[in-house]
This record gives sequence, C-alpha cells and structure tokens, in this order.
Amino acid sequence: MRPPLCRILPIFTLFLTVAVTPAVAQSFEAAGTRAAGMGGAFVAVADDASAVYWNPAGFAAGSFFSLVLDRLSSQAEPVDALSGGSQSGFQMALGMPALGFSYYRLRGTRVGPTPNDEGQGLTGEPLRLDSLVTHHVGATLVQSVAQGVAVGATLKMVRGIAGSAVRPGVTRGDLLDEGAALLGRASNTFDADIGVMVSTGRIKAGLTIRNLLEPEFEAAGGGKLGLDRQARAGVALMPIEGWLVAADLDLLSAADALGAERRNFAVGTEGRLGRRAFVRAGGRFDTRGESPGGRAATFSVGGSYAVTGSVLVDAQATAGSRWGGRGWGVGARFVY
Repeated sequence: MRPPLCRILPIFTLFLTVAVTPAVAQSFEAAGTRAAGMGGAFVAVADDASAVYWNPAGFAAGSFFSLVLDRLSSQAEPVDALSGGSQSGFQMALGMPALGFSYYRLRGTRVGPTPNDEGQGLTGEPLRLDSLVTHHVGATLVQSVAQGVAVGATLKMVRGIAGSAVRPGVTRGDLLDEGAALLGRASNTFDADIGVMVSTGRIKAGLTIRNLLEPEFEAAGGGKLGLDRQARAGVALMPIEGWLVAADLDLLSAADALGAERRNFAVGTEGRLGRRAFVRAGGRFDTRGESPGGRAATFSVGGSYAVTGSVLVDAQATAGSRWGGRGWGVGARFVY
C-alpha cells in the first residue's frame, strides 16, 4: 500500500498545471508581519496562527494555542514609469494543532496606462485604476497522515469588492490615493487554501497552494478582477537552538503590484536574543527577471519583543527596489 503522501502529491500536481489568469496583486507577502520580516520565507515555518494564511498544515507542529493580529502595507512606484501599485492586509487568526479560525482583509490597487495608451499618461492621457478588496472568513482543518506529515486546508467565504475606472489628466500618485475611495461592486464566493508540512528533527519542508479556485469578481466600471492561484514550496532548518533559516520558492507565476508576472525566491532567518527579544531579516527577488524592474530585489528586517512570556509585539520594514515594493508591518501575537 502506498503511503498517504504519495496519494496526495498527484492532486497537488494537477492543480499546479492549471493556467493562471491575470489579477490584481494580493501576494503571499500581503499578510503576516513576522513572515514579511523574514522576506516571505515562511511556508515551512508557519508555527503560529498565521498558518491559516501561510500554510494550514503548520498548525500540526505549532503552539498549543495561538492568536495573531497584524497589519501590513506596501507600495511600488517605479521612477519614470507610468504604472504603480499598492497592497495592504489586516489579519486576525487563532488556532490550535487541529483547528483554526481566521478573518483577513486584503486590498490591491493597480495603476497603469489604458490598453490603447501604452507609453502615454505623464502628459494628461488617461490612466486606468483597478482596485480589489477581499474579505476572507475561514476555518482551518488539519490532519496528520503519517509520522511527521500533516495536511491542512483553510475553507473560506470570500467577499470581493471590485472597481475599475479610467481617469484622464491625473498622475499616478493621485490615482493610488483614490484607490481606497473607488466605488466597487460586491459579490461573494467560496475558495480554499491547502498545505502540506513535513517535519523531521531540525528540518521542516512545506508546500502551500492559495486561492485554489481562482475566484473572480465583476468590477464596477466593467470587466472582472480576480485572485491568482499561488503555489509556494519552502524548507526551514534550525542549525542551533533558538535560530532558524528558511527559503521559499514560488512554483507558479503571479501578478505583482504593478501587474507584471513574478516568481519569487525568498530567504530569511529568525533568532532569539536574550529572554525577550527576537530578530529577523530576509530578502526576495524575482527569478524570472523579465519585467522592466528586472529581479526587483527587496530586503526586510524585523523583530519581536515579549511583553510577557506569552504576548509578543512584532514589527517589520521592507525596502529595496521601488519595483518590488516598500512597506511596513506591525502585529501582536499570543502564543501558549
């Protein structure tokens, strides 16, 4: 009889072979202050309540109980380019080894030339604004299928508010500011995220597929806006007690904040300094390197402070290429 993992992997492979459709960016890095502080290398870490987003199977080897609240924001505004984009996320999640519950809100805004005005825009020609806000309410279920192997799924209802508009005689910055106030059309749909986590000693490996059904939403102003299916694999290693290093690789290309297709590679580290302080750092770049921004490398630093033995405050900042996005994040965690 084949091991359970052998029966699961073909299912993952099937989903990976389905084509990805264009979408307003709501990337992996849109939620999770701790994960963003590690440059986005978190799929094989995911040991707190943010696992509902990063890898649902992470609960199996995580804390007995965890609660996470966080807020992230980033913006990409290349110099001498017509396009621009921003994304933000708020997350509230709680969970234990076999079960989790979550709500998170993601916003993606993209500005660029209209299809018939490529190369225009700085001289008063129309620019197009797309905005998609999604509210996700989900339940996460986790099952151990073999020694050190767990699978998990976050089943969620998604409410999307999508809007598009063409504005003549405005600048990119004006439109990005307008994105938060753009009226949209609301609709509801079902979606799911799935993940696998394999743990052995000081090494963990993970695989996550997000936006499995690639939901689409009718936009006020015409057309549809949707969420790309995203697949990411990662590995994490604890070389010494209290420190870990991790690396993630996107298995599918997905739209970034500027609408260009990216496939990121991320590396990060996290360690404990003393009894109360934690530090982390990381970076990521586009392995495709085919967009005008090239590799679009970004770098992150972050840290946590344990207010008590179970309550931690998190913060992070991301800088680097203006094509890759610059941003910040703050959060709080209760871990027991």
